[in-house]
Amino acid sequence: MRHLMIPLIFLFLASCGWHLPQGNTSGLIKKEDSFADPAKISQLKLTNALQYHQTLERLDPVDLASLGAARTLISNCVSDSLTRDSMFVDFNGFLNNLAASYLENNETVANQLVNSPSSETVNTLKTSFAANGLLLYSQEGLFSLEPQTKFLLQQFGKDLSGPYREFLSIRCREQEFGFEKVGKLLIPADSLASRILNWENFIQRNPGFISIRIAKENYAHYLSLFLAGADNSRAFDPETNHLNDSLKVTFESFVAKNPESSSGQLVKAYLEMLKSNDFIYCDKVDSFLLEKVYH
Repeated sequence: MRHLMIPLIFLFLASCGWHLPQGNTSGLIKKEDSFADPAKISQLKLTNALQYHQTLERLDPVDLASLGAARTLISNCVSDSLTRDSMFVDFNGFLNNLAASYLENNETVANQLVNSPSSETVNTLKTSFAANGLLLYSQEGLFSLEPQTKFLLQQFGKDLSGPYREFLSIRCREQEFGFEKVGKLLIPADSLASRILNWENFIQRNPGFISIRIAKENYAHYLSLFLAGADNSRAFDPETNHLNDSLKVTFESFVAKNPESSSGQLVKAYLEMLKSNDFIYCDKVDSFLLEKVYH
């Protein structure tokens, strides 16, 4: 029976109005292609991640209605939480791609956001996007969309494995408070330290986590910001190239409080390397980050 499911899905998709245009033998869906009806797609009950991946490819990648169908498919999945974890990875990719391309591909919405839109217009759009798990941001007059982790946790938490719920919970807290804007850190160094330890502990507890690569990237990013700062919040004085005195104290405190952690040992090695050069920035800093943080 399992071997019949995928062909049956494609028969269902055909009944939704989806088809490949005449002459298209590559299997690639282009902008002018037809897509399946999201309302009918959401009626499917899938049993594995491959079916879900193939079904997502039949949904319009720049239509908010596609997100609703994609969410419903996971909720209706008649399999275990690990299978739904795999489906969620695909959903998350679909959501991120839509967020990155939606404003560019939706002329009506894009036109509403040009030439200093009214706060009423922006708030209306924010409400509409929020209902689909997207946050509308404005920075220096430019608008962008970003997935809202709190929405994802509320929508999918009960369907996912324990590690994935923990992963989303960590991301949810981080997104709520933010941390960086235009190359400037918005949180103090001790808050960065807490995020570093949160990710280190998560990685150690869940080495087989399906999205472990992303967890490691988060850990490395926060660690690099902690050690070297951001473009407009440098760890080293721009004039003297000397390590910020208060940050030196923070590093020493971090090492003292977390002597057995991998992060504590790494920061200790960083301090020793800096001490050998009187805490002045040098090429060894970049080499250390490349070797120890971004390895």
